Amino acid sequence: MLLETAEMRLSESPDRVVMLVPGLKPNAARNIANQAVSQARRNMPKMTGDSARRMQPLYGPGFFGIYFPDSVVWFQDHGIRPFTMNSLQGKTIPMWIDDPTGAERAKNPKAKVRTTASGKTQILIFRKVGMKGQRKVQYRTDRKTGIKRIVADKPASYPGAPGRIGVRESGRPNTTQGRVAGAVARGNSGVRWRHPGLAPRLFLNNALTLAAQRNGIMPTRIYVADRASNLIGRHV
Repeated sequence: MLLETAEMRLSESPDRVVMLVPGLKPNAARNIANQAVSQARRNMPKMTGDSARRMQPLYGPGFFGIYFPDSVVWFQDHGIRPFTMNSLQGKTIPMWIDDPTGAERAKNPKAKVRTTASGKTQILIFRKVGMKGQRKVQYRTDRKTGIKRIVADKPASYPGAPGRIGVRESGRPNTTQGRVAGAVARGNSGVRWRHPGLAPRLFLNNALTLAAQRNGIMPTRIYVADRASNLIGRHV
């Protein structure tokens, strides 16, 4: 069974994970670091795969590790709690959405299209985020009198505004054990611009530990650091 090694975090904004192995030769360190990067790339979640490709091996006398320039890699590895994205209010946000049937592309032929690492076709759209407390008022003009009247007055799409509940628990007899039929499923808070959070994957820790074990090295503590930590100096 693969054991997870304890981590020591030396930075609040890490860009590397390193394992110190006293006496490890540079050539051996390079091979192990390359193995660790390959393992992490296989296990990490990927959309376009750009962050995975930008990871690099770290190595030198007595150490090996992984350098990841994209901060999203750290959040994917250790996870984040659900939170309302308040910082988005008032902004126009680009969003990649799935378009398996081509319906969205037909509406906007000039929109950018991409294929994810898993083979899904996505299209780039833009959404305007409202300010906190903003309301969306719709009017309709009476054809006979010419007077405008309100036909809808509801919260705009601002962070925390009431939103749709996309998923509920299945009805009986298909309800998940321990859940209530028709109840809001986990991850569906019913408010707008709510990030569901990320479950920790620990693929960086796993990659270093597995690479060490495959080369006959007893895994030791893993250091989570950045360039300024002065742990091993510049990355190679």
